[in-house]
Amino acid sequence: MLRIGICDDSAEARQHMLQLCQKYYENNTDAFEYKMYKNAEEVLEYCDDEENKKIDILFLDIEMDGLSGIKLKERVLKLDKIWRIAFVSSHDEKMIDSFGIKTIDFIRKPAGYMDVKAVLEKVLIEKCENIGISYLSERGQNIVIYAEDIRYIEAQGKYAYIYTNGQNFVGINISEIEKRLEDSSVIRVHKSYMVNLEYATLRNGKLSIRDMDIEIPIGRSYKETVKRLYHEYGERMARRRM
Repeated sequence: MLRIGICDDSAEARQHMLQLCQKYYENNTDAFEYKMYKNAEEVLEYCDDEENKKIDILFLDIEMDGLSGIKLKERVLKLDKIWRIAFVSSHDEKMIDSFGIKTIDFIRKPAGYMDVKAVLEKVLIEKCENIGISYLSERGQNIVIYAEDIRYIEAQGKYAYIYTNGQNFVGINISEIEKRLEDSSVIRVHKSYMVNLEYATLRNGKLSIRDMDIEIPIGRSYKETVKRLYHEYGERMARRRM
């Protein structure tokens, strides 16, 4: 099930976007849930409530009273409640400012059915690719960490630390994690490290992790493979989000 958010200070624009989403699902056996927001502040309030479920795609206006859509994009970057963003705006000059890790598209107002269809299908594809690591916590709870949320992984002897917005100790060795994440954007770069290419910047033979003060070394035997996969991933994401 896809969870859709629609944020626009115009009630008419919110309703129009909802109707386009409903039209897509008329011929789709899957279900969807939706949540409407009148402004960016309501989105942040939603994100602050730990009981709320993750929004898979947020259709987001740019020019709104209070916090703009661009500023909201920056605020939710480190928050887990908003997964992907598609900006919906008549301000073409803001397109460059809309780019970001979570941005999947830019739709010019008024949005058309084919625009929304393309966004929803992109999100569904990426959601299917979002592989997870499951493990039992010390309390016996089954925990799932999705590849999308992983920044990097560090081996600690026979076990590993998985770094997301926080730190998770898992009783799984890094080689086993590598197998489980084989088809994701999280790749092995060193005997002791894995990195999510979505959050990585390759510079001077090292990988820095966005929004984290850390550089990950690249093992000698991994250098050529990491360089190739890094550029291939960037090209693939650029083509998919054009």
